[in-house]
Amino acid sequence: MIDFAGWKRGIGSGVVAGIVWGWLSMVIHAVTGISPAEHSILYNLFPFTTGGIIFGILSGGLLALIHDRLPFKTSFGKAVLLTTWIWLILHVGGFLLSLIDSGRYHYSSREAVHGLILFFFLGGIIGAVWHVRNRGWSV
Repeated sequence: MIDFAGWKRGIGSGVVAGIVWGWLSMVIHAVTGISPAEHSILYNLFPFTTGGIIFGILSGGLLALIHDRLPFKTSFGKAVLLTTWIWLILHVGGFLLSLIDSGRYHYSSREAVHGLILFFFLGGIIGAVWHVRNRGWSV
């Protein structure tokens, strides 16, 4: 049976973490230049925030559903493991697309590592927010 209060708390944690992660990703993209944005930071604020919220809802909601089944004891470890799995699924899908149509989809290992690091950060932020929300503090 699904614990709807826990699921709601997981989605809420994901939204908060996703916003922070979206802004952090935007800054990291601007600083590293690995996959540079085409426009200014102000122009990209809405898309990065929206993308962060989407990935945050996906990760936080999924974490709430399978939290007790994940192998680590801490919420941080569980969230990082989950976001790493999500990255792996997306990475394999992107790699398969590059094999299907190499002229359209270009595989880049440095962008893949960059994405893995960003998803690791997403898991860490979700784990931290999850920990704070489950201790009874408001975020």
